Amino acid sequence: MMKTVGIGGPIGVGHRRLLNSLCRIFEVRFEEYAFKSKTNIDAWFFPEATTDDLLFVAGADQPCYAILREEHLARCGEFPVVEFSRSLFLPPVLRGLQVRTNEAVEIRALPKWLEQITITAAKGGSPIWATRENNGVFHHIVSFPIPEMNDGQALFQIFHEDLFLRLLPFLLFLSNLTRDKHWEPPPLQACFMLDDPNLHWPTYGFVDFPKMVRHAKLHNYHVACATIPLDAWFVHRPTVSLFQEHRDYLSLLVHGNDHVGQELARSYSGNQASLVLRVALWRIGELERNTGLDVSRVMAPPHGAFSEFMLGEMARAGFEAACVSSGSLRHYNSHAEWIETVGMRPSEIISGLTIIPRFRLSAKCQNSILIAALLHQPIIPVGHHHDLSEGLDLLSKLSGFVNSLGAVQWKNMREISRSHFARKLEGRTLHVEMLTKRIAVHVPEGVNSIRIVRAWVKEPAAEPLEWRTLGENLQWTIQQPEELITVEPGRVVEIVSNPASSNLNGKDPPAGLHPWPFLRRQLSEARDRIAPLRNWFFPRQI
Repeated sequence: MMKTVGIGGPIGVGHRRLLNSLCRIFEVRFEEYAFKSKTNIDAWFFPEATTDDLLFVAGADQPCYAILREEHLARCGEFPVVEFSRSLFLPPVLRGLQVRTNEAVEIRALPKWLEQITITAAKGGSPIWATRENNGVFHHIVSFPIPEMNDGQALFQIFHEDLFLRLLPFLLFLSNLTRDKHWEPPPLQACFMLDDPNLHWPTYGFVDFPKMVRHAKLHNYHVACATIPLDAWFVHRPTVSLFQEHRDYLSLLVHGNDHVGQELARSYSGNQASLVLRVALWRIGELERNTGLDVSRVMAPPHGAFSEFMLGEMARAGFEAACVSSGSLRHYNSHAEWIETVGMRPSEIISGLTIIPRFRLSAKCQNSILIAALLHQPIIPVGHHHDLSEGLDLLSKLSGFVNSLGAVQWKNMREISRSHFARKLEGRTLHVEMLTKRIAVHVPEGVNSIRIVRAWVKEPAAEPLEWRTLGENLQWTIQQPEELITVEPGRVVEIVSNPASSNLNGKDPPAGLHPWPFLRRQLSEARDRIAPLRNWFFPRQI
């Protein structure tokens, strides 16, 4: 049900743009009121709260978010660290956490005359975000404004690892206001992703697979290698055995086809796009048949280059998802309507394909990890072999931070995609909200039916739903809209929305293969493989 938030004060154009964008994320509308009428208002927002506004907030029966005017604030030093309390209002991943961000340096503290507040976040020991509870309703008092949004800007551009603090409390306020608290979000899931490695040898550049497996076991993480289908022509059998024996720590997904410039962002005809995908899937199919390995049908586009047109072609071809950064999507689809809010949900369905966000692997990506966890997204830091030129300490440091956030499931990309759904239990019916287009649900004890929710589907009859019980047969059952799926406890039910309309996993090689991409790839692989030797002979000066 749509919630109405009253705006208790004047608001600028940039802030209005932000609120309009947030309306597309949350089931909420913002309305300006000259007087603080309580009629048909679900919550209040005060962009520049006066002392009179605070008196109103103190007695309000609705949730309130009040940003104090600058004249009421106190100095609290120029610290870049924010300490979050263990308030039950905060998501578990934030409780008791210290976060470093340059945004905090200029933030001032709430005044000492505020009474009966619970500190939610502080800087240098002084509160910058506090709450009051009134009959189970939370009132928020904050010392810093929400950010302004420029024309043509996307939300993720003001909510990322270097710039997120000013929007964070307001996002949590809206989320708490609009969410059904009975829904259990998807579990914390993660994997490190490395673009380019193949199975030609036990190493790839600075990546040493045997050493990585030992390290992953010790520090509890998983590495998914985005491998180029063109590289499937040869495999090193001991390396294949390593991947087979250690599936919990190493896996493969698809990285383009030939790995040539913008190959998934070009202006193709339908037949040309289909050929690219047919070749990629044939090569991956050959790799699986020759090795016995499973390769996740999740696409990591080379250089992040991805067009909306190709997303639709991939959905029809049978890819389950794509994993790409929001910045890359914006760069190649700058005029798409969905760009404004992309990357702010647990996942996206664009042109029929699930999009799972990823972000840059670095020693300073803890805030990106935290943002993914807060948005209920899989945690996918992505890099290349040269990001490990100093060894595997980077992965142990980051996996330690990820594991400190809670019970994290480290999985391959297929498992992450298929277990990305929310759920709630009502009697003996399990309600499942699909966040990707193909999921696998373990039926809990006491459950005899499943009801599927697909928020992106406006007309259920236009997007068929099929399901099957794993271990019984491979036949899919067509599910009628609004009908419950009859299940048995302990079983695993696989559900797919709008199955692929074509099958490009044929065993016969497609026509149209060219020698230049192969030669180019051999040269780039040789460059990557000699990189450790180059560092050995020419060490960097410190």
